[in-house]
Amino acid sequence: MAIESQQSVQTHKDTATRLALLPWMTPKRLRTLMSLGEPSDINAVLISWSFEHRSPMVDIAPNVHALLTTHCSKTIKRMLGDVWCEALRGNVDLPQALETMDLHVVGRGQYPRQLNDDQGAPPLLYSRGNLELLSHRRVGIVGTRNATEHGRSTAFTFGKTLAQNGVAVVSGLARGIDAAAHRGVLAALSEKLRSESTDNAGPIAVVATGLDVVYPREHHSLWTEVGERGLLLSENPPGTGPLPYRFPLRNRIIAALSEVLLVVESRLDGGSLITVREALDRGVTVMAVPGSTSTKAAQGTNMLIRDGALVAIEPEDVLMALGLDTRRIVPSFDARQLPLWPDSDVLDLITTDPLTLNEVARLASEKLAMSFGDVAVSLGRLEAHGWVMCTAGWFERVGAR
Repeated sequence: MAIESQQSVQTHKDTATRLALLPWMTPKRLRTLMSLGEPSDINAVLISWSFEHRSPMVDIAPNVHALLTTHCSKTIKRMLGDVWCEALRGNVDLPQALETMDLHVVGRGQYPRQLNDDQGAPPLLYSRGNLELLSHRRVGIVGTRNATEHGRSTAFTFGKTLAQNGVAVVSGLARGIDAAAHRGVLAALSEKLRSESTDNAGPIAVVATGLDVVYPREHHSLWTEVGERGLLLSENPPGTGPLPYRFPLRNRIIAALSEVLLVVESRLDGGSLITVREALDRGVTVMAVPGSTSTKAAQGTNMLIRDGALVAIEPEDVLMALGLDTRRIVPSFDARQLPLWPDSDVLDLITTDPLTLNEVARLASEKLAMSFGDVAVSLGRLEAHGWVMCTAGWFERVGAR
């Protein structure tokens, strides 16, 4: 039975990874497909797709059909359903590295509960290492790749002290601040081995490539050590390279896993400010380390402090903020801003089945006496706050139970 169970898990992982590797696939598109059920169910629907499917199939939801009939791009007019069907019917070898990592599907099994109800939850999450680290208190540390020596030293100190106090540090394994924070955590773990302390927490790294593609290359030993002594996470299947758009996309996961987000150094146009925006959207406390007004590497952090971010001069400041903010300790925490009237009433109109704008407007007109324009505005706010998702013109509720 154990062997059969292992084979079933491997088949599940292989099937899901083939879906993630499909051309033109995005997290949002894969999340829509997940409404069909298990990866094997999605695979069966896509393989059975044919070029004759120009009207809705009776056995799939209209929003899924709308996705499958969407063109790949403005210049490539082939339908996604045709491209995906053709790709799945071909015999594509999966990367061997897939065997060295675990796969978690949103809403199922060991998928991190901290992400389950998140507005941007990755449909698939690959991991190496200790998932139990996610049960610790968690602080995200981010900052510029082109950090000063003072910035790297500060990130190292914060990472080490937080780890010594049982706080898991979440970062992205990039050059500069990220790497320094991870090295501080690993230094704390090394001291733990010598002192036999039991309080220290390991590092959590969320990367923008596949778990088998080390980037930057000079971080190979750091990458390996984080995977062995902490936790490596990625929404990207093995073999995924360092494509520029994946780095800001990855930042939403760092924000969602953090209870407090600390920015050590950031330029005015730094990618860490994307993580800050994602954190603020989720109600995560943002802190920043102040720096010299003459240093470009501190312009972004100084701006954050000017705009209301909490000041972190020493690690104890972060521990204090973490101690005061206990919202995310509970088993399930929804950081989304609760919709007010009339948005809350419009949201109640969308239950289990996706609806078009016209269908929502018709229901709102009948039950709420709302105009078409007011409904469109409400749906826009609900989508911005993560309560609904629009796929090819179909609105579906996010996190509905």
